[in-house]
Amino acid sequence: MVKSSKDMTILERRFVPCGEIILQEGERGNNAYLVQSGEVEVFSMAGDREIILGKMGPGQIFGEMSLVFDHPRSASVRATEHCNLIVITRNVFNDKLTRSDVTIRAIVNMLTKRILETNNALLNKNDGLDDMQDVVLNIYNNVVETLEKDERRQFRNAVLPELNNFLDAVARFSRERALEKDADNSSDDFTL
Repeated sequence: MVKSSKDMTILERRFVPCGEIILQEGERGNNAYLVQSGEVEVFSMAGDREIILGKMGPGQIFGEMSLVFDHPRSASVRATEHCNLIVITRNVFNDKLTRSDVTIRAIVNMLTKRILETNNALLNKNDGLDDMQDVVLNIYNNVVETLEKDERRQFRNAVLPELNNFLDAVARFSRERALEKDADNSSDDFTL
């Protein structure tokens, strides 16, 4: 058990064997998990295809959105090694948040809203090229916001020219594809 000397909150620990599914995409939850030891992988299903979204190890938290929102989980998590996890319930999180400084609560609420907007943009995209451009720019802007002033300048100088080249190439491809479709459609109109 983990105890904090300030509030004496006891957090549950959970052992998870390698291969076990910890969270299931689509289920509702009210727990997040802190990886104390071991490794997990986050994945999502696209039809019958499994897409690995990332791996997490000691010190990393997953399932955190369920502490704030009562939405179905957007991905599944599986242990890729034997794991020891610390369970963080919504009640414990809310209790700690309520006892925190009002400024901290405002920042957590703002960050949570931004994360939800970004997740929704990624999950609700139509897989179109325009959507991809919007998502890329959104991710870029979110990264820039997390950097210190000096780092922002360096990041922009290093990344923005390459990002613009990439987005220009996507836009050219999109225009060429649209012209090809228009040409195909207009040739169909003249068929007897």
